[in-house]
Amino acid sequence: MEDRFLKEFYGEFLELNREYNEAVAKGKYDEAIDLGIKAMNLLLDVVRKRILESLTSQTAIEIVSDIINYYEKGLAYVEGLREASRKVPLLYAYEAKERALETLARDIRELFSFALGALVMLAEISNLARLSNEN
Repeated sequence: MEDRFLKEFYGEFLELNREYNEAVAKGKYDEAIDLGIKAMNLLLDVVRKRILESLTSQTAIEIVSDIINYYEKGLAYVEGLREASRKVPLLYAYEAKERALETLARDIRELFSFALGALVMLAEISNLARLSNEN
């Protein structure tokens, strides 16, 4: 695991999360939902490509696969709410958007914590292995 990737991912996520929170605070719910979906896709991509592909334990692979599955279903739910909010009366659209934002806020926070923790551990293990090989 490269330290550079970890820094870049962390910075990119923080910027995206800042934009998401600003959009929510300004009441720009459509923009916030789009940014939240983008953040979830970033997180899911990192978990798939950087964490899952680094694992060798079958049990760990199954658990991380289940985690990915759970958040993909949540993302599909949010995308469904986004589409539904475009086709229903304004009052119901507002309610659907609020539910989408609640789901996104929870899922982004949880998946980011998981991804960052796993990436930090993988980076540390990689550095320890490198140091061990140098000695």
